[in-house]
Amino acid sequence: MSNKVYNVLFICTGNSARSIMAEALMNHLGGGRFRAWSAGSQPKGEVNPFARQTLQTLHVPSDGLRSKSWDEFAQPESPTLDFVITVCDNAAGEVCPVWPGQPMTAHWGAPDPAAHEGSDEDKAMAFMAVAITLKRRIELMLALPMNALAPLALQNQMNRIGHHQTNEPTLNVLILCTHNSARSVLAEGMLNHWAERLGRPVRAHSAGSAPGGRINPFALEALSGVGIATAGFRSKSWDEFTAADAPPLSVVITVCDSAAAEACPVFFGGATQPIKTHWGYPDPSNADGGDEGKRRAFELTRQAIGYRMLQLLELLRSPAWASGAADPAARDKLQRALDLIGRS
Repeated sequence: MSNKVYNVLFICTGNSARSIMAEALMNHLGGGRFRAWSAGSQPKGEVNPFARQTLQTLHVPSDGLRSKSWDEFAQPESPTLDFVITVCDNAAGEVCPVWPGQPMTAHWGAPDPAAHEGSDEDKAMAFMAVAITLKRRIELMLALPMNALAPLALQNQMNRIGHHQTNEPTLNVLILCTHNSARSVLAEGMLNHWAERLGRPVRAHSAGSAPGGRINPFALEALSGVGIATAGFRSKSWDEFTAADAPPLSVVITVCDSAAAEACPVFFGGATQPIKTHWGYPDPSNADGGDEGKRRAFELTRQAIGYRMLQLLELLRSPAWASGAADPAARDKLQRALDLIGRS
């Protein structure tokens, strides 16, 4: 096995968010086999505080990170680079300097989380979504047999990572609350929203034991406020998910205490039964303060649910999930991981 350390430079125009997070993630995950830096064509001179916050949430060291020019890496004394990866479309279209070492280049475009509008909580989730995308791509790169691939084959693999699309089967998640009018609807909307943005093969559904037949308008308002189409939502019975033609479920999540205490039907999980967990939330419908108080409560609930759904997507994409859903000991670990998300 080669002891070579591969030098990687991540490029983005401002070098304040995406490339910074990619640098930190590669150095954290690379296990000493990879050394990463980041730079920009027009560096902003400071690291976006949401980027630092995201790295801290992921327990990735952020000390020493700084926004800097790519000219630092085009000097004779600069480190010899093996890979240069652009993570924003603007940088990919610019004329780059001549890098020492004639590195392999690739483009892994990601949305600019700094351009995301909304509350600080919404911006933090946008940064987390991009960080998870970058983390997955870096993990795919780290898994490549660098020594065994010819240069052209390696280049093709690097390009494919930037356009990574999965052919994995869809994982279905059912979210339950007694009336299926508020919390479970918010959860369904947020999980499908993040799964679509991140390109994950996950599909959320929601239902209730005693559905009210009507979606709370404050729930629809909270979802539409972040660009989620709400026309297809409906309040429905969990009996729909016990039928023979129901989708096989991987996870069942209760989001209200009353639903957690009820005896659930037997849900079909394909080769194995779905793993069940409880992530309780206070009922925003009971918030004080009139309409404005309820509107604020629904928005806070949506944000809290969105953060947990990002963690769920990361767990569902992990090797532990792919290999452990049918193994009793591994299922116990996955159960604990799901329960832990509910306490976050």
